[in-house]
Amino acid sequence: MKIQFLKNLADCKIPKLPEDTYVIYKDGYEVPDIEGIRDKVEFEEFKKIYQNIHANMFIVFGLNRIITPSNRCDFIFEHLFTLSADVEKISIDYLPFIGEPWRLWFHYGLCQCGNFGIPYSYSIETEWKHWFYRNMNDSRFEASNIGICISDTYSDLDLLEHNVDFVNPSNDDLEWYEEAKAFVFEKYNTPKLLINNLLKLANKRFEIKYTFDSYKKDTLAELPDLNIYRFVSDENMRRLETFNKIVKTGRGEH
Repeated sequence: MKIQFLKNLADCKIPKLPEDTYVIYKDGYEVPDIEGIRDKVEFEEFKKIYQNIHANMFIVFGLNRIITPSNRCDFIFEHLFTLSADVEKISIDYLPFIGEPWRLWFHYGLCQCGNFGIPYSYSIETEWKHWFYRNMNDSRFEASNIGICISDTYSDLDLLEHNVDFVNPSNDDLEWYEEAKAFVFEKYNTPKLLINNLLKLANKRFEIKYTFDSYKKDTLAELPDLNIYRFVSDENMRRLETFNKIVKTGRGEH
């Protein structure tokens, strides 16, 4: 399988390797020994020597932390994604994505597989953002669609569970919330800043730590019944369902 999401990287499934196979890894990842590789190179070192490497296969450990929205335009990724498209690649990581789910695409873009039908990360990010902000009702990242988009995937990860209970806020809390909304709408003018800063203020007010990654915690969240928490909890459930569908597909389940 070209894409593998694993609890333990040592459980990776490696096919018969061609000559001149290189392992590229992110510093901090515990990369297993793989028999038959030419060399194992940490990514920062790889950036210095990649022009001198003539590979028939790259096995990449830790792509989630190697490529990010801020560095994706670096030429090294043009080399890996486009200029070396004829070189076989395998991507192995602990999770399908970190942060926003559209980043899942990087694994499939690198390995030239999947059925996303979009060749560039900016396009897939734009689609996801429209879905995130509720400007469109459907997306490739919806759980009912993502299983069709991914291919050549193996996973042994556990499915996630996440539950939320909403409690009625007090009148003082409701008054505070209206003032907080007025404050952020006066200070910020983009949806991302509005949402993130209102959530930050609410978390401070209610002394909780609820984020867009809370779906990863197998705990019951108790939240004030405010629109900001309704929005963020809905997004948590969407990400959980997408995550679980990727895992089920990688486990051969339907």
